[in-house]
Amino acid sequence: MDIAAKKPGIFTRIIDIRECNDPWIVMVHGFTHNHTYFFRQVEEFQCDHRLFLVDLRGHGRSASIPGPYGPEEYADDILSVLDKTGIATINFWGTHTGSAIGLVMALRRPRLFRSLILEGTFLPGFPMPRVGELITRARSMIREKGLQAARDDWFDNADWFSHINRFPERCRVQEHRMMVNDFDGGPWLCDLEPRPVTLVATQLSAIKQPVLVYNGAHDLDDFNKAALFLEKGLPAEKREVIPDAGGFPAWENPDLVNRLVRFFLEGLAA
Repeated sequence: MDIAAKKPGIFTRIIDIRECNDPWIVMVHGFTHNHTYFFRQVEEFQCDHRLFLVDLRGHGRSASIPGPYGPEEYADDILSVLDKTGIATINFWGTHTGSAIGLVMALRRPRLFRSLILEGTFLPGFPMPRVGELITRARSMIREKGLQAARDDWFDNADWFSHINRFPERCRVQEHRMMVNDFDGGPWLCDLEPRPVTLVATQLSAIKQPVLVYNGAHDLDDFNKAALFLEKGLPAEKREVIPDAGGFPAWENPDLVNRLVRFFLEGLAA
């Protein structure tokens, strides 16, 4: 079973090939991306896990859903669709903003989570100045020069794309750029203030589930520092650094990341 649904809530894709009691993995993309970011992970895990993918509001096939756009609102949307689907226990896999959403959700609903897998984590409550600078730049660019100029500047100059742009063939740069070009810029243009985000960095000790944190060896300093902070603050954390990868290891070095995640998930069942 492979079901894609656009109902009044956000777009979701459910993959349940064996239609049996396999563990769930919820996969949540980052800012300016959509659920197709996890294409290589779907290939790897669809035969022995049930997969639940989403497009966050303002992204992909959820682009028409209005703001505000923030981790709390994104968490509201995902929890709503999980509740409607009746999913009671999940392994959560997020990248960048998706990782932040997972941490916010885990503090709200700890019993929902079996584990968290966090790539290049945006960490609410932890200083990440370069991330803020690049988002501010994009918001100015779209107003001054238009959507395509903002998307081009984002992909060409935001540090987390540096590795992809440096190794275009190996990192499938054209496919990645097409995904960013699908972003219609709504969250950059929205003037509605999102709700204050949970300061996750001050509450890490409350997250008791096993957590796998990984970054590319050439990731942005903000994300590396956040990962080190998570390593010190989470009670059951495992941290890895992925060679031949930058801001998006699941895209840039998918075979190694998939092996790492599979080993982590198998360890939960041992």
